[in-house]
Amino acid sequence: MTTALAYTVHTSPALLHVSADDRTDGRAGNRAALRITATNPGPASVTCDTITITVPAGEEPHALTATPETITARVAGTTGWHAEHRGGGVFHVRPTEPGTELKPGERIVITFADVVVNEAVGTATLGIGETTGAAGGALRERAGGGRKLVKAPAGAMLEDFRPDRTIVPNGETVTLTWKCVDGPDYELFYGDQREVVNGYITDGNGEWTSPPLHTATAFMLLGSTEEAGSPVTYGLTTAVTVDVPDLEVGSLDANGVVRLFGQAQEVAGGTASGTWTYAADTDGVITGYIKTNQSGAPATLNVFVTPPDLKRQKFATQSWDVRGGTENQEASVLVPVPRGSTVSVVQKTDGGAFTAALTWFPFGTGPLRPIEQ
Repeated sequence: MTTALAYTVHTSPALLHVSADDRTDGRAGNRAALRITATNPGPASVTCDTITITVPAGEEPHALTATPETITARVAGTTGWHAEHRGGGVFHVRPTEPGTELKPGERIVITFADVVVNEAVGTATLGIGETTGAAGGALRERAGGGRKLVKAPAGAMLEDFRPDRTIVPNGETVTLTWKCVDGPDYELFYGDQREVVNGYITDGNGEWTSPPLHTATAFMLLGSTEEAGSPVTYGLTTAVTVDVPDLEVGSLDANGVVRLFGQAQEVAGGTASGTWTYAADTDGVITGYIKTNQSGAPATLNVFVTPPDLKRQKFATQSWDVRGGTENQEASVLVPVPRGSTVSVVQKTDGGAFTAALTWFPFGTGPLRPIEQ
């Protein structure tokens, strides 16, 4: 069930550190603040009775704090709303006047200060729910789902490095996010590239979008700083798989069936003179023949290939005699075509009749696309 309000959660610092295990004072330890923004996305106004936020309490990895009583909750920047601790880490946020509406685009910001993070590394899930007005004025309870908060070791400076999706179609991008402490130098490595990404970090939250990906790609994020006068580097890795990737291999051993050619396609050919022009979307070969039926009336087949950044190449053959034996009565041609080439086929005769046939065999997928002249 979706909620009437939209919720976002930010932490300060962005990277939550657990408290050191030698601290026993509840007022000591690593402290954090949470900022929960509740927004009415529209299009209608929303009557909000109660927003319930549950901070998981305890000493376990799935809990955020062992001392929820230290938390100070308030509604910032907005009058007419208040927050109260109901005990056990459960907080209610309510309008002072029942029936208060949030208009489309209007929002409230709830802040939790003095959150003492417990000592267990793990992931805590912040619970969010609401009771809002429904049709006819009745109240309706909705669960907003959990918001995961990662708790890093006390000395960590980099955490939660992840892509927005782990499988992408060939040629699409992926967005990487991470949490970190401000100050160190951060560098991202992928493929044979490297990039300084400090400019993509705001308030300890990093976000970087890759160029189009064509092969499975591993990413490594390194943070460099100094501790006690010595250089220290922290690193995290992740990887993204590309659906139908480009491949570049040296030696390849196959234990099953290997398919080299894609769908074959008949091009040009027939019994009439003419010129046809095509574009090649993949590597492949053109093979075919031309054959005259009248002695002394040669039939000529020319295939012109213009690869990217190269001059035009000509492949030609001629059938000139219909007699049998060893005479050249049927002339064949085999033409390699690189991807991205323009291909022109010209077939003609000086008289008489002929037959011709040509077939495109792609190394992969993609026809020869006709180009209108």
